[in-house]
Amino acid sequence: MFSYSLNSQADAGRKPSAAWADLPGARATAAQPFVIVAFTAIVAGGLCAAAIAHAPSRAIVWMVAYLVLVVGAGQLVLGLGQALLAAEAPSRARVALECVVLNAGNAGVIAGVLSERFIVVAAGEALFAVALGCFLAGTRAATHRPLLLAYRTIAGILLAGAIVGLVLSARS
Repeated sequence: MFSYSLNSQADAGRKPSAAWADLPGARATAAQPFVIVAFTAIVAGGLCAAAIAHAPSRAIVWMVAYLVLVVGAGQLVLGLGQALLAAEAPSRARVALECVVLNAGNAGVIAGVLSERFIVVAAGEALFAVALGCFLAGTRAATHRPLLLAYRTIAGILLAGAIVGLVLSARS
């Protein structure tokens, strides 16, 4: 486990904790929109899966996976990771911009795939890539190298998945 004060030497003597209640106010506030959207997406994915279980279609099964893995788990990692790793808690303006761009991108990808419109998928993927760049820029001054490496690896996996998805969408 790790402490929320990954960049502060002042709290070096504290016991490590990843508990939400232990996060300083500004960092918890910075993570909150991403956590809320992520959990909402995971629950929505589960509800969709239950609703279509009797007659699943390829597109809806894909959407459920996208909601849970990208909009849910991916966003949770990006938002919490940035809040924990950034040298300073991200500003409200930065968080708002990232949350809007990331989720507009996700909505575009989902809408484009379900409507079979490549241009909408491409626009969504472009917004998603911009959001990933913002998250990476927000953690560039992080000092906890092992966690930063893990964070960047996950962001890279998300970007690679977006590229693969874009290629597959172009072929169909």
